Amino acid sequence: MVNTMAEIEIESEKENKLLNRRELTLRLVHTGESTPTRKTVREKVAELTGFNKGQVIVDSIKTEFGKNEVKVFAKLYNNKEDVLEYERKHILKRNGLIGE
Repeated sequence: MVNTMAEIEIESEKENKLLNRRELTLRLVHTGESTPTRKTVREKVAELTGFNKGQVIVDSIKTEFGKNEVKVFAKLYNNKEDVLEYERKHILKRNGLIGE
């Protein structure tokens, strides 16, 4: 079944000047049977914030059993070079920004 997102809202936002990024905590309500994929969440966050997908890192997606709601921790970098410099390799893989 295809996930459709009914609502996405920014719960908190923090500027991290040292690492040239914004850190967001979001609440995402989804309809459908499963938790949305990291790729889908990255696209929605990029659309919501106006950032390029390559500058958005979804660090975590947490859900509670029985709810159609997830908490997302995302990082928005000012440029792709900073993404590659500051993010850990396994996080870059999970977000599809580097290969194996």
